[in-house]
Amino acid sequence: MTDATLFVTGGSGYLGSRLIPGLLSRGYRVRALARSAESAAVVAERGAQPIVAELVDVSALTDAMTGCSHVLHCAARLREGGSLAEYHRDNVAGTENVLAAAQEAGVLRFVMVGAAMCLLGGPTIENADETWPLHEPRYSPYARTKTIADRKVLAADREGFTTCVVRPGWIWGPGDPQSASIVDAARNGRLRLIDGGRYPIVTSHIDNTVHAIDLTLQRGNHGQAYYVFDDGSIEIGDFLARILAGHGIPAHTKSIPRRAAWITGTIMDNVWTMLRRPGQPPISRLMVALNSGPFLVNDNKARRELGYTPLVSLDQAFARFEKC
Repeated sequence: MTDATLFVTGGSGYLGSRLIPGLLSRGYRVRALARSAESAAVVAERGAQPIVAELVDVSALTDAMTGCSHVLHCAARLREGGSLAEYHRDNVAGTENVLAAAQEAGVLRFVMVGAAMCLLGGPTIENADETWPLHEPRYSPYARTKTIADRKVLAADREGFTTCVVRPGWIWGPGDPQSASIVDAARNGRLRLIDGGRYPIVTSHIDNTVHAIDLTLQRGNHGQAYYVFDDGSIEIGDFLARILAGHGIPAHTKSIPRRAAWITGTIMDNVWTMLRRPGQPPISRLMVALNSGPFLVNDNKARRELGYTPLVSLDQAFARFEKC
């Protein structure tokens, strides 16, 4: 148990709204940034004190963080779509503002939720770890700006101000929006596996991700990043089949070659950009990159430095998977 006040951004999202109850159970007093009345209602329902402010308002953020010893930065632009400038504003400039406010307010520990997918754009991802460089793939404004934000957080570490980044993989579990999209695509006959779904990946169940973040808030070392995953790996096709089975949908076997998927994703990305359509296209180059090769990263560092072990195994998580 702890006795500290913590400021959270992104508290109304899938991860953040599940983090708040866990943090409260650990003894934290939680203030949560809310950028709309809807967000304020969500975080209040979870038990946090809503703080109405914008990421561009460093002064308001500083006031909100005054008296907090910890900041947990989960907010990011992901599914909203938009231009690279919009992603940069939210994911890079927004992170810079939260960092500046935290330092001005005298916060002691700053943890950001990063993304393992920022490894994309380099060599084949097999047995990767924190020594591998992150990349800025041009085809994904999300991954590109998350990499820049990740670097800024780690570079801000100094005496009296510990900064860390937690880098989960595919965050999944009951009600997660990505699984819901897959279930919807399967029900409507639009789901296609890339190269038969034969590539192994690592995943990050919501319960395991929340546990890892809690440990990082307590024990993360100065200027360090930590990958955190479920136990072992699983082929993409098997992972999707077990998600679908949890919703009463038969295993999916329709497949598309990687090259055809990449061409389709490129066209979709360009159409969404040129027409400024909201949200993400049904197929994107980022989606293809994530599902058309192995994505194997180890989390030995988190296990060694944080004492991290998954709270739930893949089998346990699938056994209790609920309908979205």
